[in-house]
This record gives sequence, C-alpha cells and structure tokens, in this order.
Amino acid sequence: MKNWMKFAAVLLFSAFVFTSCQEDEVILSVPGDATIDLGTDFDPMAEVSVDGADIEDVVWTAVPAWNANEVNHYVFTYAVADQSVDRNVYVQVDELLGTYQVIDQDDDGTTYSPYPVIVTKGAEYNSLRFNELWYAGVIVNGEVNGSVITIPSQTVNAVDGTATVSGTGTYDGATGEILTINYNITDAAETYVGVSTFD
Repeated sequence: MKNWMKFAAVLLFSAFVFTSCQEDEVILSVPGDATIDLGTDFDPMAEVSVDGADIEDVVWTAVPAWNANEVNHYVFTYAVADQSVDRNVYVQVDELLGTYQVIDQDDDGTTYSPYPVIVTKGAEYNSLRFNELWYAGVIVNGEVNGSVITIPSQTVNAVDGTATVSGTGTYDGATGEILTINYNITDAAETYVGVSTFD
C-alpha cells in the first residue's frame, strides 16, 4: 500500500511539473495590407491582437522609417515571442492631385508666364501625371518615393518636334502640395535647366 501511495505521489508531482512548464501557444493576428492618404492618422497597432501574451509585448518596426507625410511603400513587421508577421502599408499620392499655377524659371534668369497644370494619378499608388507641364497638349509622367518627386527621362511632343525632359521635385506631405520641380529639358538641340514653382 505504501509503495502504491509513493508511486501515485510521484505521478501527481510529475504531471504538475509537466503542466506548469508548458508555455501557452502565442498567436499573433495582424490586419491585412492598407493604403492610406498622405497625412492620415494611422495607428499601426489598431486591430492587432495576440493570444498567449500581452498586447504590450507586441513590437512593430517599419522599413523605411514610418512617416505618414511621405509617399512610400512601408513594410511593417510585428513581433512577439517567436511570432513575426509582415504587413504592407502604402501611402498614396492622392492628396497631391489638383490644378496648380506653375511658373518656370531657367537658371539664366528667364522667367515664363504662369500657366495651369492639372496633376492626376497614374496607375500606381505613387505615380503622377502632369497634364501640360512645360508643353501644351502633353502628359509628363512622374513618381514619388519618400520625400522626392522624380520625373524620369522621357520624350514628349514639342512644338517643333520632340523634347527630352527629366527632373526631381519636392512636395509638402503635411499640406498635400507639390512645391517645385527642378527640370532639365533638351529641345531642338538646346538645353534648358531651371525650376518650376507650383502654387
């Protein structure tokens, strides 16, 4: 009888130790990919949940560094215990769209009369289409990555043939306004370098 009681006590103790040493399974749940406008309030932890750990233990990082005022493709990584989940967040160009009055000024001081440019969105979250920028009746394509607007080198129809245009620009993500584009234009073997100011 005593041996049986000793055996039962050992079994009970072993079961307690085994049960108490087991860790709860951690399950991390993260919302799907998101696309938001410039300057939008965005809480990376909204709708994030975790079982088997405290929500305060969940840590997130973003690459590139998160900035709601910059158009970009951000990859958020959420981590807790041995769990890790990635999520894509796109900040899109929509707040930059609209009609601007543009003044071009070449580096030699030549200033051109203000003219309207309508900025619309291209097919991608970060693509822009400048309607009648520099030349009437043409569309100049651009894209925004981080704090920079890029006008990749492209050929457009000019009054006397074709022209090659390119440039880089700036914008204010907090106000949703394009500010400037520094241009480089080759037209009829002449090169024009200057800045377009958007208002």
